[in-house]
Amino acid sequence: MNRRTFLSAAAAPLVAAPQRGKQPNFVFIYTDDQRFDAIRALGRQPWLRTPNMDRLLRQGALFRNAFVTTSLCSPSRSSLMTGCYAHTTGVVDNQRTSLLRDDVPLLFPLLRQAGYATAYVGKVHVPNFFEGDRGLDFVASFPGQGAYFNNKFLVDGKPTATEGYITGHINRYALEFLARRDRAKPFVLFVGHKAVHGPFEPDPKHKPLFENEWMPLPKTWDDDYQGRPSYLKTRRKSWHGLEGLLAKFPYSEWQRKIAACLVSVDEGVGQILRQLEQEGQLDDTVVIYSSDNGYFQGEHGLNDKRAMYEDSIRVPFLVHYPRMIKPGAVFDQMVLNVDLAPTLLDLAGVARPPAMHGRSWRPVLEGKDPAGREAWLYEYNWEKAYPFDPTQYGVRTRRYKYIRYPDLSHPDPDYPMRGELPYDELYDLESDPLEMRNLARDPAAASLLGRMQDLLKKLLAETAYPGGYR
Repeated sequence: MNRRTFLSAAAAPLVAAPQRGKQPNFVFIYTDDQRFDAIRALGRQPWLRTPNMDRLLRQGALFRNAFVTTSLCSPSRSSLMTGCYAHTTGVVDNQRTSLLRDDVPLLFPLLRQAGYATAYVGKVHVPNFFEGDRGLDFVASFPGQGAYFNNKFLVDGKPTATEGYITGHINRYALEFLARRDRAKPFVLFVGHKAVHGPFEPDPKHKPLFENEWMPLPKTWDDDYQGRPSYLKTRRKSWHGLEGLLAKFPYSEWQRKIAACLVSVDEGVGQILRQLEQEGQLDDTVVIYSSDNGYFQGEHGLNDKRAMYEDSIRVPFLVHYPRMIKPGAVFDQMVLNVDLAPTLLDLAGVARPPAMHGRSWRPVLEGKDPAGREAWLYEYNWEKAYPFDPTQYGVRTRRYKYIRYPDLSHPDPDYPMRGELPYDELYDLESDPLEMRNLARDPAAASLLGRMQDLLKKLLAETAYPGGYR
């Protein structure tokens, strides 16, 4: 089934009547740097092998408009666990000094207090996550990025060396928790993968799978950045840009490596689904699959993430829960990483802490929120270790996107666009889905720009963004 056929077949309302009373189990599986369309059933790479992700699509729901509020590993992961924006969690970048605050709400203690068995397996990438009680009954994780081979885990605080490929061990620890947990309790299991993050090292047994496959360059590969920020050209040519990456391997080889890494993740999805089926728990478990951020693979001549363009901020988002979702459901409402924690609490019957910025998408599943949210806030904070993307924040509505670059008088000599005036970008995603025409300086769009600026100011104030609009 190609993407067009799949989406057409899924267009009709497919929401089942909710089952109330019993607390559901939760399994949240997420990758690192997986594009929103890097699933075979969605058609971008028909040679991908993701049968278990395809199964989640076929038997569950696809959220076509899922986003992260910061397109960067550590901040996004902190938002997934807390329901808060990065400027509130304290994890504002990927640096080791970016620490999760003690006063932000954390999902796991709230669910444990509600009677859940709780577990986190795999990459967490929040520096102080292992300090203190995080409300977890079982942890098999590691500091920082981890290593694709022979990674050392911390299993309930005990250093544990492993041999071989990291994704296989993450999958194994997830299955161990499912097998050994307290069966009298509902459970929540987070499975955080290192894949498909660089350096894109697949399991040796999967490395040859796609060796004859080829990927065309994206349509915006030769973007000349006319009318847009000056940092984009510098970034493209940098060691952290596309030209630096392609000096290591050609474009199609890059795509093949990422795809081969993803195969191991998909195998783990299948193993978890089979385990739940064998236990008779699959229908009572909300299985969610996503990523911590999107990823540029040559779009606008970029690689990696951070910038607020669509390929960076969009993520895959699949939900399997037969008690509420009929097979093949498709939702167009915008959902965010900050919505995950409020949604799980809602489904568990636990009150959402007022400090959480996100909102539950349970009403979407129940057909009670046909429009979804109108707009949301994006933020990214400059990192000196990766100095090519300036601080930026913005607002995305269903149709428009506004990006603002403040702090261009930054004192650090490495700051991009240093000395320039604050810069704006404005896009009509309906007429310009590839984001090639910046309307911010178009007199005909002046009224729209003013409305988007006002909306951004409102969202910054509502979330207590430090310094507000600048």
